[in-house]
Amino acid sequence: MADDETNLVRSKGEEDIPAQYGSTTTQQPSIEEFDEKELNEIYEEIGFGPAQYLYWTLVGLVSYSDFAELTLMAVLLPMLRCEWGLSSAFETAIVLSMFASYAIFAMLFGRVADAYGRKSVLQWSILSLLLAAVGGALSPNKWVFFVTRLVTGACVGINLSCIACYSTEFAESKYRAYGILNFAISSSLGIAAVSGEAYLLISLIGWRWLIIIVSLPAVPALILLLVLPESPRYLCVSGQQERAMQAVRFMAKLNGKTLKENVRMICYEREDLGSYPILLNQKNKKSTIGLSFMYFNNIFVDYGFLVLIPLLLSSNYCGTATAPVHKCQPLTKDNLLELTVAGSAAVFGAIAAFIFAQVSGRLKPLRVSSAILVVAVASLFICINHIVIFVTVTTIKFFDTFANVIIWIMMPESFPTNIRSTAIGFINGWGKIGGVFGTGSVYLLFYISPHLLFGLFFL
Repeated sequence: MADDETNLVRSKGEEDIPAQYGSTTTQQPSIEEFDEKELNEIYEEIGFGPAQYLYWTLVGLVSYSDFAELTLMAVLLPMLRCEWGLSSAFETAIVLSMFASYAIFAMLFGRVADAYGRKSVLQWSILSLLLAAVGGALSPNKWVFFVTRLVTGACVGINLSCIACYSTEFAESKYRAYGILNFAISSSLGIAAVSGEAYLLISLIGWRWLIIIVSLPAVPALILLLVLPESPRYLCVSGQQERAMQAVRFMAKLNGKTLKENVRMICYEREDLGSYPILLNQKNKKSTIGLSFMYFNNIFVDYGFLVLIPLLLSSNYCGTATAPVHKCQPLTKDNLLELTVAGSAAVFGAIAAFIFAQVSGRLKPLRVSSAILVVAVASLFICINHIVIFVTVTTIKFFDTFANVIIWIMMPESFPTNIRSTAIGFINGWGKIGGVFGTGSVYLLFYISPHLLFGLFFL
């Protein structure tokens, strides 16, 4: 039992028994006749089936859409540089403000989702994301576009804090890693798909329609959120036992199973939902600080390379110490194809991370991937030709995603339900602060001294 067990309140069932727990034609069972079960036992009884697949579809749609929105900037900025005459300073402002907005709202709304529920927070955030996408597509100038990217960053930060919890809370604990795998693969597909969609469509429909197309998966996600109930695990710890039972009965029906009418869920109500003191207490602070530090470093590299790769490709940079010139030079179709292939490496990195996490634990593969990342970044200092740069950045994308997925697997299993969204939001927020520094470093240093920039990544 956690050292804050004084905050746990066992739901004994002294309140009125809701009608759906008993027969409507016969006398309801007495409290003593209820078959009390832990949530994991109920999940085992209702089995794994269509209910979990629907929730995982929701997770996949949201994570795909979110990471596609973040990656979209790498494709759009070289084009907007020509259309609106964006300076390197304004490009930097757009990217930094978007990731800073992400970090702030991830930290704030992770706690809100623990206190008031994941579902309602996600609904409003996804709706806002769709409105921001429409606003971005209709932007008459760079300032309106700037504001829409701020809103997009905030919504993505809110979404990912909630959706990472959703990926693990609707099945038995043994399926937790598979939920994270679904989250990771969907996210990686979002990264690769944006460049692929741009490769196929942008010359035909332009960048405004591309923004709309990238945001479309959020529409069925919003519909699923309206239909599916809140997380039973969250409802249980928040003292909403009746709603938790309604949720699992709904899931059982979808799976073609029927729970006996006298089944009653054992819940331990927490009075410290979304508590930062609990997150940073003696028991949790090692996981909180350690994962935040690792994620900060990984996202520093990940998002730094997200904006660096288009700059390397469009400027044909190859290992010279001479600084490239900031100029209007949109990505070619060949560049977009290369970005698509490099982004696809993230999918394979996610799958590899899942396999190694099951076989070798967590920290060993994380150390190996970090060592390979150091070697890959070091190779950028010496370039034979353009192909070497492409292979190098693809390798970096693979192993950086590998490391990120290992951390994602560790996040939900390191914290209890009552602070899980708070913890993920906190760690995610620190990661995106790393993204702010990583992308900022790229824009500040690439046009001054690429070698100095690579040295910063190397450290």
